[in-house]
Amino acid sequence: MNPTMSHLVAAFAALTAAAAAWSQPVAAGPPRDMRPNIILLLVDDMGYADTAPYGNAYHRTPHIDRLAAEGVRFTNAYAAAPNCSPTRASILTGRWPARTGVTQYLPGNVLPHAKLTQAGLPLGLPRSETIVAEPLARAGYAAACIGKWHLGAGQYAPASRGFGESFAAGHWGSHRTMFAPHTRISVPGARDGDYLTEGLTEAALRFMRSSEGHPFFLYLAYYAVHSPIESKRSWIDSYAGRRDPTGRNHAAYAAMVEGVDRSVGRILDELERSGMDSNTAIFFFSDNGGVTSRAFNGNLRSGKGYLWEGGIRVPFIARWPGSFAQGAVDRTPVSSVDFYPTLLGLAGTTDAPGHDFDGADLSPLLMRTGGLGRDALYWHYPHYSNSGSKPAGAIRKESWKLVEFFEDSSVELYDLDSDPSEANDLAAADPSRALAMRTELAAWRESVSAEMPAENPNWDPDRERERFGLQYKDKWDPDEPLIPWP
Repeated sequence: MNPTMSHLVAAFAALTAAAAAWSQPVAAGPPRDMRPNIILLLVDDMGYADTAPYGNAYHRTPHIDRLAAEGVRFTNAYAAAPNCSPTRASILTGRWPARTGVTQYLPGNVLPHAKLTQAGLPLGLPRSETIVAEPLARAGYAAACIGKWHLGAGQYAPASRGFGESFAAGHWGSHRTMFAPHTRISVPGARDGDYLTEGLTEAALRFMRSSEGHPFFLYLAYYAVHSPIESKRSWIDSYAGRRDPTGRNHAAYAAMVEGVDRSVGRILDELERSGMDSNTAIFFFSDNGGVTSRAFNGNLRSGKGYLWEGGIRVPFIARWPGSFAQGAVDRTPVSSVDFYPTLLGLAGTTDAPGHDFDGADLSPLLMRTGGLGRDALYWHYPHYSNSGSKPAGAIRKESWKLVEFFEDSSVELYDLDSDPSEANDLAAADPSRALAMRTELAAWRESVSAEMPAENPNWDPDRERERFGLQYKDKWDPDEPLIPWP
């Protein structure tokens, strides 16, 4: 055999071995030439009822309305955590945050006098974790991360993890201002006064246009509607005289929500212009519940930072014309861990060798062909949030939900079908159910090697809520001010 032929044979063997290695099965997807483009729109801090499809009569969201009218709207969709980084990790890996170690927003806070010591945190989503862009890229998808990342800088950044393009993906959780110039994120080409949501949308449109002719994965993670609550003056002024049934009349926040909706409209317009509309699956989701001082969480209890429904139940709409059901409402409990297997299934590709995910492929729900057959959803939040919540865990099993508080080992039990507001704690009235669910939650924690908080020998009840900056502060840019997240 001549040298050229031997090189060809060796190359073919290497390719065959590499293809065989990507062998973990997911649900069957469409044929390769039918693979859809995939757009995941992730909003930061959007409340469950911040848009019209979920009952909001104050915010203007006609384009999100259209997504719901032409797709599937979920009413029991959950973030895997009550705040940012752990939910993002769950979306990208398909794994419970307790498995990845990212169980709090990064880099976290320090409360040296709290009753419990908080679980430790990595500097970023560990490099040992496979993220969904990697198998999609190997399957031929162009992949872009545009917007908020909040899963670490440097070696942890999206540009080195399967995303061929990364735009404005700052490692900080806060962006300081919605208007350029930005001090914590880099927005190439931004001019003074440019509005951040519009800048991200322009980058998304450029990526979509550059990808025509082959499938793409667009992860568009808005910095809105996270604080600071800032929007364009003309949008804010347009809410003057508009009646808010709740009496809040928070025009600036409403205008931020409308800014996201306008972005959704521009993306839909581009899909129609380019002829890609019928072959693009869009997912719309929030990373956690809304901040109660400004967001609408419906009649759900509490908000961001808490494991009650207002902190973890979020809006979720999926649309793929001709493939997903149109105008459907699904009440199945689903989670952010479900994105990973769902996207791989749509792409008709396989997972990385050795990677285990916890989510379920949602295609049967989206295409109305069946259910999930899943038994329960779980949460593990071994931290004190800036919202005031304390370390806790939770389990939802059918309509029943149990919340366990780690400081005193107390539990609360709710029947969400009859009591979605979690106003009636049934733990004392149904102790056998509470014990069974608590036992199952503990077994799950052990199965995922969840790190638990411990008793703090330096606990000082008079000083327990004092904050002393951020964890790992020596690892961050020394020119950045060390302040807790807002």
